[in-house]
Amino acid sequence: MEDCVGFKVLPVKVNENSKAIRHLFLKMHLTRDKCAQKPEYQTLFVLGVPEFCNQKIMKHAFRRCGKVKSVYFHNEPTPVEPEVIPSKYFIPKLIKGFKVAYVVFAHTSGLENALSLKCTESDPFILSTESAPIKNIVNRWCENYNDNIVDVKELQSEIDTYMSEYDKKSAARIQIEKETVDNEDEDGWKTVSKKGRNPGFARKEAIKNNIMKNEAKKKIKKTLKNFYRFQIKETKMNQLMELRNKFDNDKSKIELLKQSRKFKPF
Repeated sequence: MEDCVGFKVLPVKVNENSKAIRHLFLKMHLTRDKCAQKPEYQTLFVLGVPEFCNQKIMKHAFRRCGKVKSVYFHNEPTPVEPEVIPSKYFIPKLIKGFKVAYVVFAHTSGLENALSLKCTESDPFILSTESAPIKNIVNRWCENYNDNIVDVKELQSEIDTYMSEYDKKSAARIQIEKETVDNEDEDGWKTVSKKGRNPGFARKEAIKNNIMKNEAKKKIKKTLKNFYRFQIKETKMNQLMELRNKFDNDKSKIELLKQSRKFKPF
């Protein structure tokens, strides 16, 4: 394999009959932020994975290098642990286009074998295998369409299970809040919650702005305007001064307009 900016370039073909040659970029996964599910010296970092490659295809394709424990896909390189999706129906957005793959081998020898693959454009790496063949685009469309058909009973049971677990968690949280409310700790602090004798409020920006507006309105109501004679006199004088300044400005504007006018017959 050739080297390109620290990556090993692996020429690949979909199957033996395919004429198009693609390229995968391989590298050992090494980051400052450690991830238990992507151990160093066992994880192969792969760039440029086509959209049609799923976990099964990648797992069976790299099995010739060694035993593959798991494969994770991401939109871009990330040290974050892969998200576990327990639901079949409520899943995040699927990755579209080329993606990043992390192939985790069971032993370090698998990673070493993958990085030392001797593949050329005349003898490329074959992605499709008998155990995990790559289907053509029409079959993939049909498979995606069939996957989008929802089993109503299965979906309802999944929703019921989720809601029952949520109700249990919320009931336990409310019980803890009831037990801790109005109880002083060792330092004399009290826990204030939304429920209790003195319920608190959510510390949100919108609520804070509403409180500040109400306080400003109260201050305006408290201030007395034009209550004394001198206040009335001062307001009238200020209004007259503003009108006089406006009149002078308008007068100067009119003079400038008159001066700019010139009679030009030709």
